[in-house]
Amino acid sequence: MYLSLTLDRAGGCPVFIYSPAGGMSIEDVAHDTPELIFKLRVNPFTGPEVEDLMKAADHLGIPEQRSQLVWLMKNLYDAFWGSDSDMVEINPLITTKDG
Repeated sequence: MYLSLTLDRAGGCPVFIYSPAGGMSIEDVAHDTPELIFKLRVNPFTGPEVEDLMKAADHLGIPEQRSQLVWLMKNLYDAFWGSDSDMVEINPLITTKDG
């Protein structure tokens, strides 16, 4: 899987970009199978909404790990915001055999 958080300069907000097709050039995934790229814009005043983060687990095909993904994405957002980053990326994002 692929997970990143970057700035959407046009939208004026942070945006999670994620895909179940990670571990390769995400640019190729976006070109060849754009339906596998998901975006979640985040209100910079409120931060990410739990309901939206839970939907990301469904998009990634890991609904059984919803709580872990919500925790990861919230912490990624906090690190992004706290360090004044332009981008944070995890590629590949994996789950282990034991979840």
